[in-house]
Amino acid sequence: MAKHLYILCEGELDEMFYERLAERVTGQDFQSDQEFRVRHGSNWKTALAASKLLINRVRHWQSKQEVAVIIAVDNDRAPGHPGGNTYPRPLPKFDLNKQPRYPQLVAMVESALGQDRSQWPIDVALAVPVEMIESWVVTLLKPDEAEDLPPYSEASSPLAQRYYGTKPPPQLKDLRDAEAKSRDMSLDELFWTAAEADLDPAAAVSRSLALFLEDLQGWKEVE
Repeated sequence: MAKHLYILCEGELDEMFYERLAERVTGQDFQSDQEFRVRHGSNWKTALAASKLLINRVRHWQSKQEVAVIIAVDNDRAPGHPGGNTYPRPLPKFDLNKQPRYPQLVAMVESALGQDRSQWPIDVALAVPVEMIESWVVTLLKPDEAEDLPPYSEASSPLAQRYYGTKPPPQLKDLRDAEAKSRDMSLDELFWTAAEADLDPAAAVSRSLALFLEDLQGWKEVE
């Protein structure tokens, strides 16, 4: 029987990407029907509240369940991520004053389920890309270029324009779109191709991706 999979994420494209990575790393098949789909939009507070609700729903189960959970939230330049990047110029106070996301999610899960993962009634993995899911997509497709990834979503955004002070270079979604165009792919095809790419080179240059893959490794069934 396939394990049920909750994926707390922003949309269907993200869900497909994370589920495929989970399948590849664990070697398991999952049941991801409508009942197990959760959307939080792009708001951090909404995402955290939805994560707490989901974890609290299962925290009282006494025995191991055939259920797995992926909580996926873009880091969006929030401080405190163990896989955070260092950029050529300091990030603005707007970003530096954000609540740390990855540590807060870890604390929330461990507060609800305990620190001994072997005793958790469900499998949990945290996907917190630095700085957003497009970072992982580009890194999986071009790991040699991962160290120079920009921090913002689009060059046209006011945040990027204020940060660079001049015409910003292509940002993460711009790089995603350019990669899709160069490969003559839709975004669905590009995300799938990224999820099928060699994981080791990408994990070697992206600590945030490596942390997610390590969580998934913990789901593997003991023979």
